[in-house]
Amino acid sequence: MKWLRAMTCVVCCMTALSGCEKGLLTIYKIDVQQGNALQAEDVEKIRLGMNREQVLFVLGSPLIVDSFHPDRWDYIYMLKPGYAQTQRSQLTLIFDRDKVIEMIRHDSGGVQVPAEESEPTD
Repeated sequence: MKWLRAMTCVVCCMTALSGCEKGLLTIYKIDVQQGNALQAEDVEKIRLGMNREQVLFVLGSPLIVDSFHPDRWDYIYMLKPGYAQTQRSQLTLIFDRDKVIEMIRHDSGGVQVPAEESEPTD
């Protein structure tokens, strides 16, 4: 009889908890950040014609420097919130003779690159 009472109690508790709000018994998921978190104001400081040392000073070391394409630097950032959609942004800088000649932005809700870039005068 005690066994039947215990099983009835367990079934009632399981039934009651199954009707609770979704997320009550979920596991906490942390936010995962990877790569270079670039600030929009830092990216705006990058101008065509800047040399590598100036870019390193402003943005820091790139995440990827390809040995097959040494004149290309990739700054990649990914944020995966616990229960939200992943955000990814990428800034690619192309160099020629140690000067920035092209900036390419690929992102999904990330860093904005200035639309007009003018070459600095020496």
